[in-house]
Amino acid sequence: MSQMTVRDAFVRAALALAAHYFPQQDDDGKPLASFRHAAFFASCKPQAWERWNELGSEERLLVAEVMKLSNPDLADEKRFASAARILLGAMDTADEEDEQTTLQLFTLAGDPLTATAAYPLLGGDYLGYTKSLLAPYRRPSSRRKPHDFAAPGQTYETSERTEGNEIVHGRVTIPRFPAFTQPLGHDTLPALTTRPNAGTVPVYVQDLKDIAQLLDTQYEDTEAGPWLHKVLTGLLDRVKARDTDTVNVLELLAGSTQIFHAPTGTGKSVLVRLLGSWAALNGYRITLLVPDVKATLASVWDVSRDLEILHEAGKTEHLATCAPLMSPSSRHERALKHASLVKEDPDAPGEWGKRGRRDVDHLAYGCAQQHWLDSAGIYRPGKENCLSLRGGGEILACPWIPTCGKFTPAYQAADATVIVTNHHNFIQGTMRVGIQIDGRPVRSVTVREFVLRASDFVIIDEIDAFQAVAVDRCATTVDLHSRRPWTAEPQVLDTAAKHLPLRFEDQLIEPVSHVRLMAESLLTGLCTKAFRLNHHDDARVPRLRHEYDYEGWRLPRSKDRELISLLFPEYQVSDGQPLPAEAIHRLNALVPAPDLGEDDETAPTPMLLDPEWERVSSVLGAVVSPRGINQRDALKLRLHEALAPMISDGRTRNRAIDHLLIRTLMSELDVSLAVLRDTAQSLRHSGLLSANRIIDSMRSGGIADVLPHGTIGRPINGYRVTGMKNPEKDAKLSTQHMAGDPHTYVSELGGLVSLITAGVERPIFGLSATAYFPQAVKEHVHAPVMWWMTDAQEESILVESSAVTYGNGHRKAGERIPIAGQFPSDKPEALREIGERLYETKLSRKLTRLAKSESTRTRARVILTANSYEQCGHIATGIAKAKGLSHRVCVLVREEDRLSNVRYLPDPSLVRRITVEEVEEFPQFGDILIAPLANIARGLNIVVNLRSAIHSIYLCVRPPLIIDDPTWMYGSVNAAGINSLPASGASDPVQALQTARTAARDHLATILRSSPQLSTMDLVLQEQMVAGMLVSLIQLAGRARRGGTNMELHFVDYAFHDETWSSDLASIIERMASRWLPEERQQMAELYGEAVNAFLSYAGVDLALSA
Repeated sequence: MSQMTVRDAFVRAALALAAHYFPQQDDDGKPLASFRHAAFFASCKPQAWERWNELGSEERLLVAEVMKLSNPDLADEKRFASAARILLGAMDTADEEDEQTTLQLFTLAGDPLTATAAYPLLGGDYLGYTKSLLAPYRRPSSRRKPHDFAAPGQTYETSERTEGNEIVHGRVTIPRFPAFTQPLGHDTLPALTTRPNAGTVPVYVQDLKDIAQLLDTQYEDTEAGPWLHKVLTGLLDRVKARDTDTVNVLELLAGSTQIFHAPTGTGKSVLVRLLGSWAALNGYRITLLVPDVKATLASVWDVSRDLEILHEAGKTEHLATCAPLMSPSSRHERALKHASLVKEDPDAPGEWGKRGRRDVDHLAYGCAQQHWLDSAGIYRPGKENCLSLRGGGEILACPWIPTCGKFTPAYQAADATVIVTNHHNFIQGTMRVGIQIDGRPVRSVTVREFVLRASDFVIIDEIDAFQAVAVDRCATTVDLHSRRPWTAEPQVLDTAAKHLPLRFEDQLIEPVSHVRLMAESLLTGLCTKAFRLNHHDDARVPRLRHEYDYEGWRLPRSKDRELISLLFPEYQVSDGQPLPAEAIHRLNALVPAPDLGEDDETAPTPMLLDPEWERVSSVLGAVVSPRGINQRDALKLRLHEALAPMISDGRTRNRAIDHLLIRTLMSELDVSLAVLRDTAQSLRHSGLLSANRIIDSMRSGGIADVLPHGTIGRPINGYRVTGMKNPEKDAKLSTQHMAGDPHTYVSELGGLVSLITAGVERPIFGLSATAYFPQAVKEHVHAPVMWWMTDAQEESILVESSAVTYGNGHRKAGERIPIAGQFPSDKPEALREIGERLYETKLSRKLTRLAKSESTRTRARVILTANSYEQCGHIATGIAKAKGLSHRVCVLVREEDRLSNVRYLPDPSLVRRITVEEVEEFPQFGDILIAPLANIARGLNIVVNLRSAIHSIYLCVRPPLIIDDPTWMYGSVNAAGINSLPASGASDPVQALQTARTAARDHLATILRSSPQLSTMDLVLQEQMVAGMLVSLIQLAGRARRGGTNMELHFVDYAFHDETWSSDLASIIERMASRWLPEERQQMAELYGEAVNAFLSYAGVDLALSA
């Protein structure tokens, strides 16, 4: 058993589970373990199985532990069968049999070389056998221990690599004090005890209202007066559930993600806040997940004050605490940013008020090492030598960690009643300091594990935004080759592998070597101009923009449209049309298919090539062979000879050859990287310290760590080349690796993900105004909406067209101004024109009218949105030039641009520059705010006396709708597979997953074949793009509706209204709504009401009649 590999243990455990949960028998009635069903347990998609929710907690944990051991490669039935046959002796010969054969607990059924099942010789105790297999992997000793602390009186070496790739060396002598004569032990690390499974957590509505009344005492002397109880009552009294129109209790179920859906501005944030006090009063510990660090600091401020009031009122025996859990890496920069915004009173120097106590105090810290450090350079804040002191051949931890402000949040969170962290940190973060988990010190504990162990239940504010972050976090970037020595991961892995035992090094030789060969061949070929990423008919382009050819991420098939037009002109592929499937198959047949083991039943039968094309395919196969890199010129010459009869023009032929070579090398890299990652992950439970570097280097990110593959069944890679201005020194090839299942991650966060991570199930309570929107591939959460509040405020949102035309002095006078779809060089002028004309023709009169009316005087402000800071600057410049400008204008800028001379920003005397931290103070000094949509769509409360200070919002630029963004593409592909799964699972989950895999791969093919332009894009993709945009716009409208106010949303960019090819916004919304199933229409009407009806009315659709 001690020699059993992780892969072997998983195969045996999966066979035992298959025999138990999917029992089969041969003709003689003997029980069988089917390879097909055993492969299901490598999928990590339990929702595909109808029995998953019926299992008891112990069995769910057992299944989750088996899935945790799995290699995602074995989710493929044929690959699992191959692994099982090899493990169970299919290749053993009679003379090789020994006494161990009699100890086999599984024997192959039928012909060993073609067996599809095995006989389990376990006496029927399949679950007991599985538990025994898992025992070695449950031991705490299998996890890495934290670094030991440095000893007093000793000198240690330090080093840090700077941004310029230089290394700063130093020495630090740890002082000796009377109370510090021996190194600290691991007992000084934060201690965490895993909370038991809470089962169902009932939260009574009346309890929340009583708490709100008590906490309202803190607002009795304020201008707004007590408001918590009023807002909470207005929300909970109108909330509905599936079986009732009144809700008295919120029952939070362990293992489930449950959605609370209510419009923006109705009090969801108040509910989240009060749940912190409720937890303190009822003996629970909880975690709040909020969108960002700003929200983290604000939540901690509010909840901490609430907990103090409860204690002062005698409601809690001990003062409960609330702790912010933040990544330490950028806290210093954030502290400086917040400190720069403090307006210090000259009569009270050093008193920084609420901003100082709420923000700076939690962010700032100092480093005790600096006083004792003898260094050749400066160590950057956030890059201190906390865990990298070298002495005596060991890497040691700084002894000041237990008292260091940098790690104070970790110590506070270990004891807090309420923990608050942000979405990114929960998904991707790691506790930099070691943690004592149930008495055992452990290194590299993820924030996810910390939270799920420490909390009885988890609350996610803006859960749809949380899922969008999860989609983005499926992408991780790895440097594959660099001209800066030993900075690329494959080079580091090659060295690390030499420190492994031979049996492990043997597994890594081919994967590491082949990745290095392909990556280095691709980058050096580009640097030496052996081939190019792009070709241009205008020779001036490379001179005008040196790195034009190397911008952005590229997939292996990114140039398929151009390749098909060059190689197969008979298909007559134009830019606005989808690629014919037959043309794609012909091109795929040309490029060698490296993954011979892939089981894709949906793939078309391989196309037979004509002899002249067979020669091309043969040469391309030689390119990726071990000696191909040294024969590159000869192989290119052979390609010229082979393609000359088909492509007579030498320049055109050279372009086709370059694209073929790059496609071939990138495709080979795709497969090689997948093999390397799978091999690296097989070392997870080896217990070898030397294996940790390899595992960490090939880590796929916070999502893929627990759910390795999405529904497509394989990762997707994009590639990028940088540093080409000075390739000799700076050239670098990076890959963006997209893997994991973000949608299952969210829907199973309290179930499978929590079981894999912490061994317990947790209730997950998610809140949002837009968590249900079927075609929004990144935001639509695949979990039940348990409670909702319909937006019943009639005509509270007015959506209308407000396109403007070029002025009389312009060469395009009278034409409506589009922004999206314009050439980049033409956009600055158009943006300035749209700003000037919008103010002169609409904003000036509107703001004057709003200011004169008693009902709207306090809301006489508007927001103008664009897609970037630069676009906002151009619009602000246009408004500054407008005739008769009499209103105060503010533009949102980056922190570094606030006081700098930036070419696209107007003079600060004309337009005030503010940063995102100042937006909520905008009503004090502005009437017009110009800001990027992404910065203000969520989370910002621009209010005066609890009511929105904004009346109208103008979208000056249509949000970007780009299907070749790698993360959006991956989210769309994964959602296609998830949508095909049965809502309640299937009795045959293997077939359900195969169907999902087929749907995901078909959808990827649709994306790759589609035109990238919105006007000619595949219709389904159009609708997905617009659905995601509508989610942002519904959230944006909520900024102007806080406190029950009405608002107006205006589409200014003419790209919204251009009806060419029926790609205007109204046509796409109408078509999108027509695809909703009856139950989806009913759900949309129930959840959104006026919030979505305003957009449908704009498109001429009546949701009420449709529902």
